[in-house]
Amino acid sequence: TFRAGLLKVFTLAPIIQRSPARPVRGAHKPVRTFRAPMASSAPLLEKGQQDPSEPPFPLSDLDNNKEKLGKGLTTKEAEQMVEIYGLNEVPEDKEPLWKMFVKQFTGPMQIMIELAALLCVSIQSWPDFFIIMVLLMTNGILGFFEEKSAQASVDALKAGLEKRMPVKRDGKFDTLAVQNIVPGDVLFMRGGDIVPADCYYLSGDPCQCDEAALTGESLPVKVPRKDESGKPFTGRRMWSGSILKVGECEVVVSHTGVHTMIGEAAKAIQDASGKELGVFEAKIIDAVKVLIGITVLVVAVLIYYMYFMQHVPLPEVLEMALSLTIASVPVALPMVMKVTLSIGAKEMADEGGIVTHLTALEEIASMKVLCSDKTGTLTTAMMTVYYDSSCRTYNGFTPKEVLEFASIASNDANKDDPIDSAVLRAYADSVGSASIDDAVAARKKRYTLDKDGFVGFNAIVKRTSANVTAANGKKYFVAKGMVDVILKTDPKDEGVHQWEVEDYPTLSQEVHSADATLGVSGFKTLGVCVRVDGGPFKFAGILPIMDPPRHDTKGTIARIKEANVAVKMITGDHFNIGKELARQIDLGTDIRTPDALKPQSDSAFHVDCRDETILHADGFAKVKPLDKHEVISVLQRKGMVVGMTGDGVND
Repeated sequence: TFRAGLLKVFTLAPIIQRSPARPVRGAHKPVRTFRAPMASSAPLLEKGQQDPSEPPFPLSDLDNNKEKLGKGLTTKEAEQMVEIYGLNEVPEDKEPLWKMFVKQFTGPMQIMIELAALLCVSIQSWPDFFIIMVLLMTNGILGFFEEKSAQASVDALKAGLEKRMPVKRDGKFDTLAVQNIVPGDVLFMRGGDIVPADCYYLSGDPCQCDEAALTGESLPVKVPRKDESGKPFTGRRMWSGSILKVGECEVVVSHTGVHTMIGEAAKAIQDASGKELGVFEAKIIDAVKVLIGITVLVVAVLIYYMYFMQHVPLPEVLEMALSLTIASVPVALPMVMKVTLSIGAKEMADEGGIVTHLTALEEIASMKVLCSDKTGTLTTAMMTVYYDSSCRTYNGFTPKEVLEFASIASNDANKDDPIDSAVLRAYADSVGSASIDDAVAARKKRYTLDKDGFVGFNAIVKRTSANVTAANGKKYFVAKGMVDVILKTDPKDEGVHQWEVEDYPTLSQEVHSADATLGVSGFKTLGVCVRVDGGPFKFAGILPIMDPPRHDTKGTIARIKEANVAVKMITGDHFNIGKELARQIDLGTDIRTPDALKPQSDSAFHVDCRDETILHADGFAKVKPLDKHEVISVLQRKGMVVGMTGDGVND
């Protein structure tokens, strides 16, 4: 009864007490935002002369020496690069099986049970010895196979995920495993490929890269694009782990393995996690240490008193010590814990939950802060076009007319384009069609596309357009794209059609003001213009676009907060978008940028100020994966048990 009561107390302890803080290694690793070009102009440096965190070429070569970069590496140069940079992977320290097995018998409770077994041997109490050994071995074997099966599952998953990529070696493209890619290699990529390393665009089509898994950006980013202010060549950068959605291109690799942005985050998390005990296990072991300490003290007093003062024979004293030891130490507790948690894990698996380690079920009960990604977690990860009162219309057009004209300038054959797909979904909804195909088919009966009338999107012109003929014989030209471009095109962009909307000087001010207002409210925007029978180009309106919250997000966050768990949003998306979403789901509007994660100096005062900001903020926007790690590390050092959820690789 005493042991059962102890087990119940141990099991409930993590729920009713806040867990102690655990130190996190790697928490102060600097966040890499941009690497400046190297001073040297040598395309390839010898081992020992090269910093593995820097590319083997100056970034200025992307402009000044593009032809040479485009030739790629020779086999010999690639071998030298492997010596300097290593393979394109995050190395893991695998624990040998024998060590994994021995570890099951080295905890404080296991050692105490083993001492009890030795006492049994010393007094030749074989029934007790065999009972204790069965319990000890059962617990050890259960733990060993649990860890072994988890490791085998991960290894099997990795083996099935090996990716190959066309790499230029010795002047020609060969298909190589991505782990053999090195800085300086030239890769050929097409839509659908996962970018295998940090790269810079060299040549090819204007491309779109989906970075949602890395940065939380809802829409694919264009490559090449305008450089960030004061950061040359950032417009040509492509992060490892992002997905090339549109276009074909050749790129040159700048960083691989642990030196990529996602690799740095993975290594930091790997360093921080290590083999540390979980919250629940730590609670149990702390309680057992107290019991062991009391037991050792009582047994020592018993032996001293009975043997040295009362002169009781040693075998009888040892038998008393054994009885006391077995009574005091919960011998069956490790096995009971394993079996109980295994049953819980099985029930979670039946509900579709994946339990990566058994104690996670108890640790989540101790959670004080839940950090969540935005895109695809709090939101649907599906851009939605709004044609209600938030839509801004001009020149007598209605929101539904603006949406219909936008759908005419959308390519219904390209299901992968997020903007065209969002426009067509909204259009199908506005006309009450069961599907996009039905809505488009009905519209094509009223508006017929002229021969070669559709001009698709590219990153330079930033618009799409279509020439159609209505059923009544009228000729329509419609275009959609960036609001600035739709108001007035730039003749230098070499677009097929060029125009300036009617009443541009006056209308542009009003439109830009409305566009800015929507931007502050967290919307992306799409401008639409129309021309009828060769008349003036008329600006029809602005369609707001947003990745909306899931239908149950607001209620879920409310229930989590009712359980006294704080919720923080950590996203790579834009500040205004993050703040507006936080307002919609009642998360709170104290959203900070990455600047808040950097203390003004290394002084204890400024570090404490930064930590307090992180503790009380409702979320963070425009962050990189390593920034997410920094937020969680700070919260853990504050004594919090922190959960992280999200659909991205970094989460």
